[in-house]
Amino acid sequence: MTTAEFRSRYTIGRFAPSTTGRAHPGTLVAALLCWLDARSRRGSVLLRLEDLDRERTKPGYVDSMQRDLEWFGLDWDAISLQSEQRGRHDTALLALVERGLVYACDCSRARVRETGRRAPDGSHRYPGTCRARVVTSANWRDVDQPFRLRLDPGSIPLRDESGSDLSGDASESFGDPIVRRRDGAYAYHFASVVDDAAAAVDRVVRGRDLAPSTILQVALQRRLGLGTPTYRHHLLLLERSGDKLSKLHGAVDLDALREQSDAPTLCGRLASFVGLVPAGTVCRPTDLVADFDWRRVAREDVEVAWQPDVGLIRPELP
Repeated sequence: MTTAEFRSRYTIGRFAPSTTGRAHPGTLVAALLCWLDARSRRGSVLLRLEDLDRERTKPGYVDSMQRDLEWFGLDWDAISLQSEQRGRHDTALLALVERGLVYACDCSRARVRETGRRAPDGSHRYPGTCRARVVTSANWRDVDQPFRLRLDPGSIPLRDESGSDLSGDASESFGDPIVRRRDGAYAYHFASVVDDAAAAVDRVVRGRDLAPSTILQVALQRRLGLGTPTYRHHLLLLERSGDKLSKLHGAVDLDALREQSDAPTLCGRLASFVGLVPAGTVCRPTDLVADFDWRRVAREDVEVAWQPDVGLIRPELP
């Protein structure tokens, strides 16, 4: 498919998993909902493998993520590796450098934590300590310290498609974000908005754990002169640990899931967990496209449990 053909579709969505481990049930639910959203609109959907985390992306994770999603029954109109977009990210950063908006920061994480002020995503707000250390187009390539982007204060109105109010002042809540790390890799939020714009993504469907940082991405889009897609944040799969519920992540990967069920059985089970089909349904993702409607998707997070002799279950269900 040519770039022109890819961009000519009515809707362009993307699934963008971090390749820091194997696919797990939460990955599959997020991928399925993103894929169904695009396919039910007769749109395109891109798989972007976000492999910029050099410490956590291990050999084989990129290929295994792609294979896992294919086994589950998902196909893509285009596939890209984020690490191969270095030139695009450099160009976007240089445009900001030339406007005098980027500065080098030598503050340690411990120093930032000393401020004691939490950002909405659980990180610590940066207080602007190094703002005077502006880099220029003449020296930015030679600087080996993290770069931050100066944000202007001011509230940005933003509403999730499901109705949640995500409005806020990114500068006040987060401070100036890192756009390039000490190791030279680009930061998640910066690379994400640049790549979304390059692919003409107009719908971002993802888990609600990412909702608190959406206003920061919108602030970055505005700094870069980019459009803002429609955002929809959906439920999460949760697991119980003691008396607490936490996001289901590394408890079980696809190898363990495949020992208990084939792909249609697993797809039907996950689709039933989120409300799309009755319990016991066996189906492929393509079987769900025609009747997909967000009004049928559960709005509350879903608790699940892994039992090696049974598989993935909802504790309150048989």
